[in-house]
Amino acid sequence: MKRHVLLLALGLSSATAFAQGQAAPQGRAAQQPAATMPGATIAKGNAKISGVVLDADTKSPVEFATVALVSVATGKPVDGTMADEKGRFTIQKVGAGNYKLLVSFIGYEQKTLAAFTVKSDNDDVNLGSITLTSSAQKLTEVVVTGDKPLVEEKIDRTVYNAEKDITNAGGNAADVLQKVPSLSLDNDGNVQLRGSSNVRVLINNKPSAIMAGSIADALKQIPADQIKSVEVITSPSAKYDAEGTAGIINIITKKDGGLQGVTGSVALTAGTRASNGNASVNVRRGKLGINANIGAHTFYNKGDMTNVTAAPGYVTPSVDRRVTSQSGDTQINGRFLNGQFGFDYDFTPKNTLSGSIRSNGGRFNMENDQQQLVTKGGVEDAVNTYATDIQNRNERFGTDYNLDFVHTFAKPQQELTLLSQYSVTDADTRNNQDRYYTNEAPFYLQRNNNDGGNKELTFQVDYVHPFQNKQLMEIGAKSIFRDVTSDAVYSKDDRGDEKGGDMRFDYGQNVYASYVTYGFAIRKKLNVKLGTRYEYTDISGDYNRTENNGPEEVKNYKDDYDNLIPSVALSYTIKDKHTIKANYTQRIQRPSLNYLNPFRQDQAPGTVVRGNPGLDAELTNLYELGYSSYFTKGSVSTSLYMRQTDNAIETVPEYEQETNSTVLTFDNVAVNKTYGISLFGSVMPVKAWTIGGSSNIYYVDLKSKDYANNGWMYNINANSSYNFGKGFSAQFNGGFNSKRIQLQGNFASFSYHSLAFKKELFGGKGGLSLGLDNPFRKSMKMEIDVNALEYEQHIRINNYNRGAKVTFNYSFGKMEQQRPPRRKKTIRNDDAKQGEGNGLQ
Repeated sequence: MKRHVLLLALGLSSATAFAQGQAAPQGRAAQQPAATMPGATIAKGNAKISGVVLDADTKSPVEFATVALVSVATGKPVDGTMADEKGRFTIQKVGAGNYKLLVSFIGYEQKTLAAFTVKSDNDDVNLGSITLTSSAQKLTEVVVTGDKPLVEEKIDRTVYNAEKDITNAGGNAADVLQKVPSLSLDNDGNVQLRGSSNVRVLINNKPSAIMAGSIADALKQIPADQIKSVEVITSPSAKYDAEGTAGIINIITKKDGGLQGVTGSVALTAGTRASNGNASVNVRRGKLGINANIGAHTFYNKGDMTNVTAAPGYVTPSVDRRVTSQSGDTQINGRFLNGQFGFDYDFTPKNTLSGSIRSNGGRFNMENDQQQLVTKGGVEDAVNTYATDIQNRNERFGTDYNLDFVHTFAKPQQELTLLSQYSVTDADTRNNQDRYYTNEAPFYLQRNNNDGGNKELTFQVDYVHPFQNKQLMEIGAKSIFRDVTSDAVYSKDDRGDEKGGDMRFDYGQNVYASYVTYGFAIRKKLNVKLGTRYEYTDISGDYNRTENNGPEEVKNYKDDYDNLIPSVALSYTIKDKHTIKANYTQRIQRPSLNYLNPFRQDQAPGTVVRGNPGLDAELTNLYELGYSSYFTKGSVSTSLYMRQTDNAIETVPEYEQETNSTVLTFDNVAVNKTYGISLFGSVMPVKAWTIGGSSNIYYVDLKSKDYANNGWMYNINANSSYNFGKGFSAQFNGGFNSKRIQLQGNFASFSYHSLAFKKELFGGKGGLSLGLDNPFRKSMKMEIDVNALEYEQHIRINNYNRGAKVTFNYSFGKMEQQRPPRRKKTIRNDDAKQGEGNGLQ
């Protein structure tokens, strides 16, 4: 333990010392120019030209904009460069003379700066802010400037601009994510990236306490109206935590971009399936900026289901085969509150301190009235044929505390960042079951109470150092300290036979990491980024259980392991419009409490969920080859990918004969190989009409000692929007997900579609929207089949998800740009396998 704390300390001190040792004197060194353009004649000198490229409407940085330096005398380009992630650029080694600047980026109109003069070979010319205007149509009554497309393909990620999709109004984060290319969600809201649930979901580049348990439940707590965009990162570099074998999903919420003044917004939604309201305000005066938001969300839904489980016969299957048939109606509702308060303060133009507090909490309720019929050899088993009333309640409250410091140096892109975060989550889960025969009092009462907590403390330091000729090095270190607890009390009264017990599970996980990446360009067009990350994981667990006042059962778990994770990323640009990318990396997937908690959760008659504290971390090799291109009226991108995991964690259903139950647990039982292709495209047939779509087609091969399954899967998404003018617009979004191949069967296919109509009000400051969810069908039918060695199970679900909603939104205030917006550096804890699992109990 001590040696790894020392390792972390050395990493932190080395990064800081390197930063201090390499800091350039004020005005001395700057970003190096891109390779010289073909045929150009460079005027020799030591002068430099700098500036920052901003969006004309939002005043946010235009990342990676192309900047060309043109000689007035010859009319030919003599040098050029690319803006960094903050829109900043510097061209060095310029000789005295008269020049003009051409600035361009896909989706914006090219801008030519008037001629200016470099007076001497040692001159320092700062051109200040250069704004680019969107190439979108300017309508008669509504001027659209700086308008982003619905989906953007960037160098290392896909960005879905949720605020541009009016069908999201009044929904939640689950509604938003199902529309993002390469993502899919099942009917319960569990998210998958390219067919894998091994993802890490971040909020504003940070882990959040709200995601510590079930992601499906957490996504329902985040109002869609607060989401600005969603980023999908499929091949993270060594700078990111090595967890999340499929990649990272980053939800960006709406906030100010470093603007002076006061602004805010309110939104209210009333609907047949969900209603919500939220408000936000941003204030910036001088060096201090403050932002806050608060929201409330409630949802309600219903469905019905049948579940037929056929167990093997005890003697002869054809005679003694036992069949359990369950059917019932389900009512689901929930209500949640969320709030956030943040600040940032610029001590100097190069030193910024920021902090925030974000809280989410609420209750999820599910009631199920279920009928059960059991037959043995075709004859009804009257004792086990009964009705059950089931009540599930899950209360959860989580808070994140952040305090960060950023120092920028004189040299562009050189930056030192110190980050800290403390997250805490409390959960309270209740499961009550009453079983009874028709017109009789209950003969069986079951009460499961489970209180849990999750605490996580993170420290991180990152340093970025640019070198000549577009070379860039990143170095950093990080530590994560996790403490998870679960206290459970359960009781059963079966016809006077009372049983009960209690259980406590304490789980600790500490991760120490350091990384280095190095990026450079070869012959102007080929960009290379190499990286390696070292992680050491220390795990301990204590399990105590007492049943029926008997002796205490005690188990202890302890493990530690280290990993050295490489990453390689290549990109080659052709004629500034075509990009080819290739990536390789390894990813780790440590099981979270969802999969580890050994508490036996009797969710319904015949259905039990139990975690496995003996799970090992998964190790996955990820390969990707991609191509993207932009043209006048649209864009297209595609990626080929392969994932291979040799010890994949899979759900393992087991039939428990003595209780006639299906026990769902988890184990490292499978080899998982996935081969796929993802496609995305968008086009504007006319200036007011946009059509877009994406698809993900992949082949999965699953193998374990006892089972094997393979097959093709796919998901498709289509969207279209039309601007009628005078503030009227309409949008459609729809998708289909094929059946999912699982180790012992397959999970249901499903589809969705939505329509929205919007009228802008108050000169574009407000709007009124009508949204329709799945208007062309009454319910969504789903089929789930499991074929195990000891039993087979067939589940049929009807989800009544047709709905309508009306949303009103209004924005107020006026802001003025006073300084270039500073990209906020944040913690990314991308390192725990998440999913439905056994939940944070």
